[in-house]
Amino acid sequence: MDNDAARHELIDALALVQEQFADLAVVEQERAALSATAASADGTVTVTVDSDGVVIQTAVSESYLDEHDLADLGWHITAAAQDAVHAVQLMVAELLAPLAQRREQMPSLSDIVEGAPDIRDLLSTVAPIPHTEGEEEPDDYPTVRSAR
Repeated sequence: MDNDAARHELIDALALVQEQFADLAVVEQERAALSATAASADGTVTVTVDSDGVVIQTAVSESYLDEHDLADLGWHITAAAQDAVHAVQLMVAELLAPLAQRREQMPSLSDIVEGAPDIRDLLSTVAPIPHTEGEEEPDDYPTVRSAR
């Protein structure tokens, strides 16, 4: 491959990388805003999870005990949480699919420049936003109140 052709291929590859990074930032913001809610026990138990699958809200209707046993509450909460996590995972996968497809279409830099890393490896994961020092960490325990 002559130098002009290699230069053009490299410029095209780097343009794809730049576009991928710009889209990745937008997709990460959209991903962070996702949540899913699922219900169990005939809708009397609901659990909401964020995009990382972390439970952010759990609600049990006062009518739960009309039809269900208190001993089964933990199972119903777990089932709703698992369903919500599965739903949010599907949403995240759908959101990331276009980025993954573009990444697969990117050329290997080593085909253009001998010994260069594969661009696809550099773009293969989306890292979660780390907790920043000084930020208040969320409580590990929910606040439970009666709705009466």
